[in-house]
Parts: sequence; C-alpha cells; structure tokens
Amino acid sequence: MRSCRERGNALIEFAGSLMLLTVMFAGIFEIGYSFYTYGTLVTAVRAGARYAALQPRRAGSDPAVVAKAVRNLVVYGDPAPSDRTKPLVAGLTTGDVELINSPDASTVALRGFEVDALFLKFKLDGRPTATFPATPGAAQ
Repeated sequence: MRSCRERGNALIEFAGSLMLLTVMFAGIFEIGYSFYTYGTLVTAVRAGARYAALQPRRAGSDPAVVAKAVRNLVVYGDPAPSDRTKPLVAGLTTGDVELINSPDASTVALRGFEVDALFLKFKLDGRPTATFPATPGAAQ
C-alpha cells in the first residue's frame, strides 16, 4: 500500500513531463512551419523569375506592367489576381518583391520580408532569390 506522501508523485511527474512535451511540440511546429513557409516562398519566387524571363523585351513594351504581373504572381500565385485573392504567405506584399530585368536574365528576390512563426520572426532579406535567363524569343 502507498503511504500518504506518495499519492501526488504521479501527478507531479505528469505535469513536469507535460510541460516538457508542450515545449518540444511547439518547437517542432515552429521549425516545420518556417520550413513550409520558406519552401512556398522559394516556389513563388522561382515562378516569378521564370514568368519574367519569358516576357517579351521589345522596344515600346511597358516594363511596369510586367513588373506588376511578376509581383502579383509571387505574392498571390496569379499575375492578375482578383480583389479577394489572399497572399500565398501571410504578411507578404507586392512591396516585398524585387525584380531585376536585364537584357539577358530576370532575377526575383524578396527584400525586407519576415516569416512570423509561433514565437520568433525570421528575416529573409534577399532570400529566396531566383534568376532565369531570358528566352531568345523574349529579346525581340
């Protein structure tokens, strides 16, 4: 038979291990969410750079229209989103997307964006970045 002093030991051990497990699962969630978000951003930036590289670079074409479409593609997943379209990643805006178009390549990067995870914020200044060579038909 147990003595009166041993009755609460199981409850105290359970409470201690529950706190440890809670902290461990929260950390796993934060790391997993951060990796998921970064992977989503890498895919979006690559799609934006690929889209920009495929656009015609003719004299007289408006680069501002292409830049707006690329920024919308990176943020919303669509070059011409509707008013109700939500960003692919919470907090991402078209102002965070940087586009550099040169005659032979297009580069897209994120500037000043922070991933807001459960406890921490991760600043992704200049990451992710993707560069695609311009297609021969786009240089006309």
